[in-house]
Amino acid sequence: MMLHAVAPLSSPNNAVTSACAAVLARPDAPWTSARLARAAGTTPVRLQRAFRAVLGLSPRDYVVACRRDRFFKTVKSGERVTDAIYSAGFGSPSRVYDAIRLPGMTPATYGRGGKGATIQWLSGASPIGHVMVAATARGLCFVQVGDDLTMQRSLREEFPLAEIGERPTRALRPLLNAALAAASAKLLPAELPIDIRGTAFQWRVWRALTRIPRGQTRSYSDIARAIGSPSSVRAVARACATNPVTLVVPCHRVVRADGDVAGYRWGTTVKKQLLRKEQR
Repeated sequence: MMLHAVAPLSSPNNAVTSACAAVLARPDAPWTSARLARAAGTTPVRLQRAFRAVLGLSPRDYVVACRRDRFFKTVKSGERVTDAIYSAGFGSPSRVYDAIRLPGMTPATYGRGGKGATIQWLSGASPIGHVMVAATARGLCFVQVGDDLTMQRSLREEFPLAEIGERPTRALRPLLNAALAAASAKLLPAELPIDIRGTAFQWRVWRALTRIPRGQTRSYSDIARAIGSPSSVRAVARACATNPVTLVVPCHRVVRADGDVAGYRWGTTVKKQLLRKEQR
């Protein structure tokens, strides 16, 4: 998935705004924790906490996002990939490809219930059943598994205030292909724009899920520890259950500590099928 560099948020936290502005201006600069903190007029520890609270990611993740954004823009402008790698601030080709694989999501452009959004959809058959993707103009906002009638009803229930297309939209074929690839245990494309709503905590969980390698699982406790909140196991489980882009953000890779597959929004049968396919 592509982690889009987002503009500095209009936030009471001036430190985050200042740091984001500095990174956006010079993503290729050698940003260390100390240098970022100086740009923000605070300490590294305070800046780390502020980023987690405001953006739901670390300062380092934001730097990588901005560098990735610069890399893709430079490549699309016609420059050689090697030149784009270094002009974006990546020290080596391996680092840019690692960065492309990092999870990333931008804040949703619509209000609660889909207010103000125009959402299009497309569905197709997969080894685990029919899959539907829905997207705003900014990116993927919902992925579900089931039969077409149920999925259309579910989409409208998920976004009751949005303007939802009456017919499938062929332009969403690349997004559908990505979801179908995930349903077949294949690799996702490097660039996959996402437009989903979530709290800072939910985003931390969802990002951690995309770091679980295919064919492997993690427990809810593992995820809680990975995001630095070991006592939030139940909250992690809720975040998994409310993941709006299933398959793309692989919540099916999270199981109970004893290995039991536990629940899954689209049924434990689908979850087991996904895990078996990935483990093969």
